[in-house]
Amino acid sequence: MQPTASRLYHTLRFYRPRQIFYRLLARARGHRAPKQVRRLCAQRGLEVHGPLDGIAEPVAEGPRLALDKRGVTLRLLNREYRAGSELDWQTIERQIASRLGRFHLHYHEFFLPKCRGDVLPATPKQIWQWIAGWIQNYSLPSSVYSPDAWHPYVISRRIPVWVKLFSLYPPEGPLAQRVLDSLSAQARWLRKNLEFDVRGNHLIQNLRGLAVAGAFFAGSEPDEWLRTATKLLFRECREQILSSGEHFERSPMYHVDVLLALADMRDAFQAALGKAPDYLDAVIAKMAEFLGKVLHPDGQIPLFGDSTLDLTPSPRQVFARLRMDFPNLQPEQAVSYQVGDYWIYREGGNFVIFDVGPVGPDHLPAHAHADLLTFEASWSGKRLVVDAGVHDYEDSLERAYCRSTRAHNTLEINGQNQCDVWSRFRMGRRGWPGILHRDSISPFHYAWCTHNAYRHLGCPEVRRLIMCIEKGPWLIADWVTGRSEARLASRLHIPGERSIGSVSQDAITIELPPDRLLIEPGSASGHTWAQQTAQYFPHFGIKESAHELVLEGTTPNVLVWQIRSHAAESAGFAGGDRTASVVHRGHECVVFFEGKS
Repeated sequence: MQPTASRLYHTLRFYRPRQIFYRLLARARGHRAPKQVRRLCAQRGLEVHGPLDGIAEPVAEGPRLALDKRGVTLRLLNREYRAGSELDWQTIERQIASRLGRFHLHYHEFFLPKCRGDVLPATPKQIWQWIAGWIQNYSLPSSVYSPDAWHPYVISRRIPVWVKLFSLYPPEGPLAQRVLDSLSAQARWLRKNLEFDVRGNHLIQNLRGLAVAGAFFAGSEPDEWLRTATKLLFRECREQILSSGEHFERSPMYHVDVLLALADMRDAFQAALGKAPDYLDAVIAKMAEFLGKVLHPDGQIPLFGDSTLDLTPSPRQVFARLRMDFPNLQPEQAVSYQVGDYWIYREGGNFVIFDVGPVGPDHLPAHAHADLLTFEASWSGKRLVVDAGVHDYEDSLERAYCRSTRAHNTLEINGQNQCDVWSRFRMGRRGWPGILHRDSISPFHYAWCTHNAYRHLGCPEVRRLIMCIEKGPWLIADWVTGRSEARLASRLHIPGERSIGSVSQDAITIELPPDRLLIEPGSASGHTWAQQTAQYFPHFGIKESAHELVLEGTTPNVLVWQIRSHAAESAGFAGGDRTASVVHRGHECVVFFEGKS
């Protein structure tokens, strides 16, 4: 379906002129790429300056290589490809339907051990033989040009892999020179094709590849790569790393990716220059601190934006790589705090994270979803309320669902997405959140925020309040202002592995040993609710099921969910445009939305 003029206007108006200029430039260069790549591949490689054996680790669980009597099996994006004993690159490439899958094939990260101390998936000699085959297919003047193999982002991921392997297990004989020739060609091509059009995490990865190549090789040309990486990295960190330490694309998965890229660059600068830029340690520490504060009690990331659990290393591996202590995620006493654009509540293994930030940077919404004011939660250390995750990056029904409002734990109005997500990475009309308000008056901890994404429907403001009561229930309440009559739907998504005990008109029971939870729907003036099945993608490309609880009503109304242990008393709730009152075990908390805070 072709985008409408209105959709294109609301999409393009947020892009920066430099992005559009560089996108047009990249397309123009694409026509000349085969000839230029072949010319670079004909040039002599650079001399090695010194080894870099500490980079490119850890590696995510997703990419895998298995070797048995039948030959090589590659597992990429949770799909397996038989490769034969010689690893026939072009045969595998033709089997992979998605471009992202072909990217992962050419990253070569499956050649590395998953973490420090693990063994290689094959002998160094076998790995270098397979890399020699890759060079034969893709990196000689006579090779067939592959736009996927020579994509700047792919090169940025592959250079650290080859450099690490060369540093630890250098190839023997003439192959060593062929590897250096190819590595030099890749770095030269990367330097000429930095992704100023895409920017974001892509440009950070470009700088990682450039810095690693600059530190690995000797000479004036690698020195220039290092200067370029140093100069651009300062600018990009200033823009991309928010004051909270969060990466500005607001995807926990890409936050981890960027954090590890910065760690590799720090190591490369130290190896080549004797020290890294002064600011880099502080940026890495701030990003790690942010990461530790937003993790679920199971030690894994929330699934906000484009995030899965298997395409980046686990946070425990990340902290080990950074030589930092892993944070305590299950405090004995209840605490609530704000970190960046999130409000977080922790009490033992019980956890709520409330996303009150924008969907992402306006000029780069590629990994953003229509998910304003969504939240995730764990109970007794186990995930209880979850966003959908990511199935693929194709123009598919699953991609459209994962980015939609209904795939998240937030309010949907008139069946429409909050933000106009379309194609694979585009966003047209959109909304923005208001200011986060939070407080804690024992035993009540609460936060509330607003957004304006449905103003085009005559609903100028959507408000959400989340309140967590120590050893008591949690309440999630949604309001809509405006005079237009609107249909409201508030959803909770529960992982399919959680057992639904019983369902009644008043509550649903979740069996979560050793506890049993009650989830109770309610409203100020009438509602209906239902339990149905939805899709859930915590691992890329793998469909799982989730229980979807849907609470519906019409304006004017307040929709309320209450989540509590079966042993805890229910809380009383009354809410209006100006205040909300919660009563529990003789204690009352009044939240003021106007005038007082």
